[in-house]
Amino acid sequence: MESKEIYVKAHVRVIRQKLYRFVCKECNSVSERICFPSQPLYCEICRPPKQKAEKPSSEAIVKAQTTKRKPPAKQPRVSTMKTTTKAKKASSAK
Repeated sequence: MESKEIYVKAHVRVIRQKLYRFVCKECNSVSERICFPSQPLYCEICRPPKQKAEKPSSEAIVKAQTTKRKPPAKQPRVSTMKTTTKAKKASSAK
């Protein structure tokens, strides 16, 4: 059976797969399914497992880690003060 390594703060936790026997919610048949630690609800016929996504090659990972990215340029803020009618009256009265 397969296992996953999950990095949790300062240590690595290994999660192993387990065989579950359960009643499918959709077809109401007793079935067995190998899953990571969560009780499955549906059999493999009703909900087939997802295809595994390909991991990027180690060369691509190293390249991505070594290339420097430019931080996004900050846009200058343009402050536009809205003049209210009171401010207009006060400025015209002077």
